[in-house]
Amino acid sequence: MLRKLFVLGLLFAVSLSVVIAQPRFDPKERAKELKERLKLDEKQTKQVEDIFTKQSEQMQSMFSGGGDREQMREQMMKLREETNKKIEKILNDKQKAEYKKYQEEMQARRQQMRPGGN
Repeated sequence: MLRKLFVLGLLFAVSLSVVIAQPRFDPKERAKELKERLKLDEKQTKQVEDIFTKQSEQMQSMFSGGGDREQMREQMMKLREETNKKIEKILNDKQKAEYKKYQEEMQARRQQMRPGGN
């Protein structure tokens, strides 16, 4: 009995750490992260938050629609590209350079999160 409780507790701790390690997809959190990273002003931050909110709504719509995984992947890549272009339009040159580095880091994280992506 004690062994089962120990295993259950360990499983809970591991699953909790995985949830905490997941990237944040909340539009406000993402906008806040970019505000700090790119030194956005309030107007830019609001614009970025609006862009991320719209992206999030579109992604949820894609997921709820189901369908072919490959087609969904292509749609998500297109949506990500469109989102990046919208964000770049509101940035100055210095912020664009930092945003490009940020995107490269995020791409590397996505690669690591994939099975066999090391």
